[in-house]
Amino acid sequence: MNIVVEYTAQVKKAVGQSREDFQVNDGCTLQELVKQVSEKHESNLKSMLFPDSEELHPSILLFVADQQVLWSEALTLQPNQVVTILSPISGG
Repeated sequence: MNIVVEYTAQVKKAVGQSREDFQVNDGCTLQELVKQVSEKHESNLKSMLFPDSEELHPSILLFVADQQVLWSEALTLQPNQVVTILSPISGG
């Protein structure tokens, strides 16, 4: 099934694009997808998302269909959903 992944802020800069499609198996969870994304962009993104372990960095926000989802929430994705990975935005 197809899932659209959108990137914002520092994540967008690390990946070099604002969105891309991922083909995943039926029953794929949000956590599996984010790990797949980090592996695909390992050299630029993995250390930002998973700096020390298998746990997502606490400052990274995840949204599915414009609704925030916590990393600890098990969520099975549905076809054609949009997942947004957002890093903190700083500045003044």
